[in-house]
Amino acid sequence: MKKRIAGIVLIVLSVGALGFWELWGRENITYDRVLVLKESLPKNTLITADMLRERKVEKAGEGAIRTEQRNEIVGLETGQFIPAGTELYKEYFQESIFSVGEEQGKYILSVPAQWLKAFPQTLRRGDRAFFYCGGEPVTDAVVAYVRDGTNQEVYYGDDERLTSSSSVSLIEIVVDKEQAALLGKLAEKGNKFVVLYY
Repeated sequence: MKKRIAGIVLIVLSVGALGFWELWGRENITYDRVLVLKESLPKNTLITADMLRERKVEKAGEGAIRTEQRNEIVGLETGQFIPAGTELYKEYFQESIFSVGEEQGKYILSVPAQWLKAFPQTLRRGDRAFFYCGGEPVTDAVVAYVRDGTNQEVYYGDDERLTSSSSVSLIEIVVDKEQAALLGKLAEKGNKFVVLYY
């Protein structure tokens, strides 16, 4: 009788241990914890902590960003489109091209409409704009904001920029002091710029 009870207890303990391992143990003990995005993000999006979530994977890829490395990517921006739920790697991110301030020596310059001779209506945030004057290149800068006549950001419904939320009326770019001074001096002389982008 004692052997039978001991056998039943061993079976119950074995089944319980197996259930514990399959339902909780395997994932929480042997799986890697990596960071993924809650939602898909386009290129040039600044990463904040609330955009990230943890995902457990059986075997993380080499170089995948672990949960404890969260602070290493917060404050960076996406260097490409990243789908939600994909394991994140440092190669997906870059220092923000929109960083401005005394420390960086970069500033936001609003380009008045009277300075412009022509500019593309498909221009958007993150593009590199090239300023030409009299057919010669003057400078280039990252586009920080592209706004319509009501000061709202212009958005595009697709990656090919075939549909937009509005027409572009105002362009703001990231420049240093030298670039701002150069554009200002040329504009003071009555010059107008043609803007191209890639």
